Amino acid sequence: MAPPAQSQRSPSPSQPSGKGEVSDLKLQLRQHAGSRAPGADDAKRELFKKVISYMTIGIDVSSLFGEMVMCSVTSDIVLKKMCYLYVGNYAKGNPDLALLTINFLQKDCKDEDPMIRGLALRSLCSLRVANLVEYLVGPLGSGLKDSNSYVRTVAASAVLKLYHISASTCVDADFPAMLKHLMLNDPDTQVVANCLSSLQEIWSSEASTSEEASREREALLSKPVIYYFLNRIKEFSEWAQCLVLELVANYVPSDNSEIFDIMNLLEDRLQHANGAVVLATIKVFLQLTLSMADVHQQVYERIKAPLLTLVSSGSQEQSYAVLSHLHLLVMRAPILFSSDYKHFYCQYNEPSYVKKLKLEMLTAVANESNTYEIVTELCEYAANVDIPIARESIRAVGKIALQQYDVNAIVDRLLQFLEMEKDYVTAETLVLVKDLLRKYPQWSHDCIAVVGNISSKNVQEPKAKAALIWMLGEYSQDMHDAPYVLESVVDNWDDEHSAEVRLHLLTAVLKCFLKRPPETQKALGAALAAGLADFHQDVHDRALFYYRLLQYNVSVAERVVNPPKQAVSVFADTQSSEVKDRIFDEFNSLSVVYQKPSYMFTDKEHRGPFEFSDELGSLSIGADSADNVVPAQRVEANDKDLLLSTSEKEESRGATNNGSAYNAPMYDGTSMPTGASQLQSELAISNTMVPSHSPSSSLAVDDLLGLGVPLAPASPPPPPPLKLNEKAVLDPGTFQQKWRQLPISLSQDYSMSPQGVAALTRPQAFLRHMQGHSIHCIASGGQAPNFKFFFFAQKAEEPSTFLVECIINTSSAEGQIKIKADDQNRSLSLSLSAQLNIGIPQRSQRLFCDKPLVSNPLLIKLLQESISRIKTVLDSEDNFTFKSSDFSWDILLTTLKSSSPAKAHLVLEWRLEKMVRDNERDLVPYLELIFLCSKVQNVPFAMRVFNSMEAHGIKLTSSVFNALIYTCLSSGNVMTALSLFEIMQSSENCKPNSETYNTFISVYSNLGNDKAMQAWYLAKKGAGFSADLRTYESLISGCVRSRNFDCADRFYEEMMLSGIMPNGQILENILRAFLLKFMMDGEWEINVSMAEKLMGLYFEHGTVEKMEELLLNLMNSNQSFAVLQQVHCGIIRMHAMLDRLDDMEYSVGRMLKQGMSFRCPDDIEKVVCAYFRREAYDRLDLFLGHIKGSYKLTKSTYDLLVAGYRRAGLSEKLDLVMDGMKLAGFF
Repeated sequence: MAPPAQSQRSPSPSQPSGKGEVSDLKLQLRQHAGSRAPGADDAKRELFKKVISYMTIGIDVSSLFGEMVMCSVTSDIVLKKMCYLYVGNYAKGNPDLALLTINFLQKDCKDEDPMIRGLALRSLCSLRVANLVEYLVGPLGSGLKDSNSYVRTVAASAVLKLYHISASTCVDADFPAMLKHLMLNDPDTQVVANCLSSLQEIWSSEASTSEEASREREALLSKPVIYYFLNRIKEFSEWAQCLVLELVANYVPSDNSEIFDIMNLLEDRLQHANGAVVLATIKVFLQLTLSMADVHQQVYERIKAPLLTLVSSGSQEQSYAVLSHLHLLVMRAPILFSSDYKHFYCQYNEPSYVKKLKLEMLTAVANESNTYEIVTELCEYAANVDIPIARESIRAVGKIALQQYDVNAIVDRLLQFLEMEKDYVTAETLVLVKDLLRKYPQWSHDCIAVVGNISSKNVQEPKAKAALIWMLGEYSQDMHDAPYVLESVVDNWDDEHSAEVRLHLLTAVLKCFLKRPPETQKALGAALAAGLADFHQDVHDRALFYYRLLQYNVSVAERVVNPPKQAVSVFADTQSSEVKDRIFDEFNSLSVVYQKPSYMFTDKEHRGPFEFSDELGSLSIGADSADNVVPAQRVEANDKDLLLSTSEKEESRGATNNGSAYNAPMYDGTSMPTGASQLQSELAISNTMVPSHSPSSSLAVDDLLGLGVPLAPASPPPPPPLKLNEKAVLDPGTFQQKWRQLPISLSQDYSMSPQGVAALTRPQAFLRHMQGHSIHCIASGGQAPNFKFFFFAQKAEEPSTFLVECIINTSSAEGQIKIKADDQNRSLSLSLSAQLNIGIPQRSQRLFCDKPLVSNPLLIKLLQESISRIKTVLDSEDNFTFKSSDFSWDILLTTLKSSSPAKAHLVLEWRLEKMVRDNERDLVPYLELIFLCSKVQNVPFAMRVFNSMEAHGIKLTSSVFNALIYTCLSSGNVMTALSLFEIMQSSENCKPNSETYNTFISVYSNLGNDKAMQAWYLAKKGAGFSADLRTYESLISGCVRSRNFDCADRFYEEMMLSGIMPNGQILENILRAFLLKFMMDGEWEINVSMAEKLMGLYFEHGTVEKMEELLLNLMNSNQSFAVLQQVHCGIIRMHAMLDRLDDMEYSVGRMLKQGMSFRCPDDIEKVVCAYFRREAYDRLDLFLGHIKGSYKLTKSTYDLLVAGYRRAGLSEKLDLVMDGMKLAGFF
């Protein structure tokens, strides 16, 4: 078939005209293969260009491999270059086809043209195919002895490529010795440089295993070799000079005279036009003179001029790189650069990153002689149109003020900034004024006079508003309007979305109250009430702390909150001196540009095998640092004295029963489990901190502060965590050894919240938080967005160690935790994982499952938008969006709450406002909105919806109260729910119905409080309502959860007698109770048939977690080997059907470790199918190797493997399976 005419083809080689384009190229290449006709090479060039073009844009042209090799028989060097490029790209992925290229490459290595010899040798060593190593040794040896310097240069680099393919072949062929000979004797400096580069890498890799390589590496730093390179340094290229200078920087001279000789020899390199050579020379000078303080200072003086020259010449990018090194030197010796401060003034046309670096340098070099000029210049930048630079300049002025003694003029300049009436200038200045007042309290009168004129409504940035509030509280006695300004901020508490501002506001209001009680009384009561109802845990805890502190003793509160303060002398540096020294040691590298040591931004691939460093800088925590933490003093008190019990509340409300015979059941707190009792006890915060105080004291405080209503509850506490050793110690070597040996006990993936991502901008705080939970960091590293941490923990009771790897990607907000443990008990690993979760704020947790996808466009938009634009975004949406069948308010609010509770609250507000605007009179939307409040646990807003319904004349029903009760109980607000129940009892039209009692029964069932649950059930029957399916489901589930199996059986029999048919959930709970009851007795054993039926039931419901729980219970009750094997295989089969390869492999390893194996071919074949579906062929090979000794494959399994490998086109694996079938006698 003739090729199409050129006019029919696509005019652009990067856009193939169709799927047949590669086939057309193949035919045309075959036609020209071996052709020596005139113009044949030109035609080949055009075809080769198209092939290379397609390959470059990612089109697979590997099918042309044979034709390209056939067309490479030519003397045209351009054709050969393109062919070599093609072969090098596809050889590694096609090792069998790569063998075709060996003959013509070896032939070209002997060509008369040295250019072709060099290109062929480079291409031959770039194939990177292990099977072809034997073909490289001969051409490489000839290349190193070639008469042409270009060929020797290529060969010197090719030796290193051979070493990476097969180190043993390279060493056995004695190539390092040949390179050394060339390095010391070759007349061509480029050959010498390539030999040096290759030898450094080879000997560094071999030094750990070979003493000879270690000696040779040390010999490179011997005096004869160093002087040999220095004497020829002017002959080297710029790249080679940098290589030699890096070697010289590691050389240790024998005496001072030798140091001066080397510096004199390299003096002219400081004048070199190439910046890299200059920086490399400077590094040599600095390293050589570290032990000579006077000379080291003279070196600083000498290198100033070359560096300043480089900064002012070349591109902006080069200037930034040089300026970064100059910045490092300025920070180490600012006084030496103080006279050159004008070089660091910003130019109008410089990019922001250069200006920012110069501002830092101006801050560092400021002293008494130049402060006025520098501050004057910085004040000019404050009006810069580039707002980030304007902010940085104001911060720079503040930093200078904090490090000077005479700050009169600087303070005046800062206060003038407040008169510029620019929001960002005012915000930055307020933060700096706060710091100034902390260091120079004597300036309070002048500063407060100006700050007092600023309205809090004009300050929007959180840090600035927090600074203003701090000053209002700290100097409230000097600011006439301070109580009233604070009161106005408290009134707008719900509009303040920053937790930092709310925390400062609580403290400032309390300080103001202690100084001016009558004017601040109302504001303090409102602030404490709002703080206790706040969704942010820190705000809630601080408000609760202040409340209890005031109850205990006001004078003690004043000593705690407003003690005499000393001026702050030194503010903490963001970078430790160890990190700065580490960066200086890595001078002339990316570490200086990034301003962090190399280990913090190089990943494992660049580091090689993971190594633990004893110098982890600011990201590491020593094992003994926990000893230095001083525990805070705590006021101990009895919970009985602190909190009012439910029964006391009921007695105080005894007159409100309205004569009804059946009320809410009364029971004391002892009938509740720990979590429930603590939850209930937190509802009424009327405490007496010492036994001598009466409950009336708390009521007095409530009355004083205007807190006459029950306060919002704290979140229910989590279950007791695994008890860990606070002073655990583990050396890095032991950690590394254990990590290699132990299997993975647990692997979990996380989806992180924005707060969690933000927390990782300062990993040091994250690591301290983890150490506070006795989980210690032994190594850490990475650079945004990728972070990696290694932790360890030890049980307090016994020497059992847990090892943890935590990998976090902040850009995708995803993380992964892997736990290895001496004790393979999975439940212990799960407990440790729960404690690890404390340190990783997360949106949702998934265990060995696919990532949840966010497909709702509106949800994605709301997550990305700022809080201030939430309602605007919702207003812009079409009504069709909310009426779509794919849209769910439930999912929207649940996701928003986990990432930003404030946004979820605004969505609820918007929906209520829209219903009011639309004059909505239907009851159903309001009910739906109240139920949505339960999803985000927002009781105050649910009550607001209730009030709105009353205001619009919507008739209230029992369903409305039921929805409110459900919301209260879902949020842990039991007292409010009980109050609503009492209101229903006294109402004429909204009496409690069956659903009301079911709600209470369901909640206490979930809490595992069977006594309270049964009390509500009796109350329901006493009120004349019969039990329905939901009632029995809650009752049976609660009884099983609390291990009250006799009651579960009784309720099941009662349900059957009443004619109600059980659903799947009830049957599952009954079955679970049946198993647990006899297993706990230890006198019952199930057989294989029963285990198989149980597995079938779990398969039907797809509950692999319940299967794991069953396995754990069976193992603890010493069931038979066959039964355990049945359950193990069932779990493996379930994971295989769900394609959870990690879980499946963990389960297989666990089963084999316990001496069990697969029981039937079907189980094996389910696993094999899972591997084929996921195309995990290498993992399948490992699996088959693991079970080889304990299970003999059947013919059906072999047939499955043959079919799978044949479909995947894996001929080598297929041949191995066929051989196995022959050995097994199936042929």
